[in-house]
Amino acid sequence: MKKLIILTIISISALLAVLCFTVFKNFIKARFYIQHMETDDRVGDMNIDRIIAALEINPGDSVADIGAGSGLFSRKFASAVAQSGKVYAVDINSELLEHIDNTSIKSGIHNIQTVLAGEKDPKLPEKVNLIFICDVLHYIDDQEKYINTASGYLNAHGRIAIISFKENWPPMANKFNEDDVAIWMKKSGLDLMSTEHFIKDHYLVIYKKKK
Repeated sequence: MKKLIILTIISISALLAVLCFTVFKNFIKARFYIQHMETDDRVGDMNIDRIIAALEINPGDSVADIGAGSGLFSRKFASAVAQSGKVYAVDINSELLEHIDNTSIKSGIHNIQTVLAGEKDPKLPEKVNLIFICDVLHYIDDQEKYINTASGYLNAHGRIAIISFKENWPPMANKFNEDDVAIWMKKSGLDLMSTEHFIKDHYLVIYKKKK
């Protein structure tokens, strides 16, 4: 009996240690992304207004910002879809989602809903007009499978837009190129709409569901 109690205490202690480490890791990552993603240099290099124009978002649209980070693009999308539309700010880091909720409230934005995603599934609550994935896909181990899963959340005329690196990849990145993306999209039933190269070190590709 005493051994069982000791083993139980050890198991609970180990579980608490893992939970504490996870919370701490998410907190550290969140602080980094919040500070990094909205610096003047990054915002200027991304040419965000031109990205928004290229995506052709309309009032009333639903948009999923996968890997929303600090919420930089989510807030822009919220303005583009207007009050009649909806933005899902999706991330696996609950600390970042809390930051997005807080900044949305402070900015008077009411059409952003945060979504805690899984590692392999964005877990969107409904089908959307546009899925936007910026500087995120290189963190995912099986990109082809993830895109196939994400494509299941598109409505009948839905699109997936991906922004990723042409060069200057971050450390530990799962590297791929535009040709790889084209293969993954084709297997998921998506056709290329447009390709843009106006973002420094990046490309933007937009794919749509086949008719």
